[in-house]
Amino acid sequence: MNWVTICDEQALPSKRGIAAWVAGKAVAIFHLGDAGIYAIDNVDPATGVSVLSRGLLCEFENELFVASPLHKQHYSLTTGRCLENETLSVDTYEIKRQSGKILARLLA
Repeated sequence: MNWVTICDEQALPSKRGIAAWVAGKAVAIFHLGDAGIYAIDNVDPATGVSVLSRGLLCEFENELFVASPLHKQHYSLTTGRCLENETLSVDTYEIKRQSGKILARLLA
């Protein structure tokens, strides 16, 4: 997948998620200040509902997670793995800043 422009960097709220379309997929994007910007699928694989951008951010054993607002499964912002159920995961996206824009591409 090629790099896709998501938004102006100034448009990202700090310390919470937003949802965006990236190459036809719903993506949750999180700007965590000095900890970086992360992007994962927005669809919760446990329910099939596009809600992860509204999840609660947390850290467990030095790894950043978002908890689904529905059933509270925790998904890693770096690997996409589910903390509670190894059969569940979400895709993760590489993020870069370029000329004041935020770009993303799916990690293989």
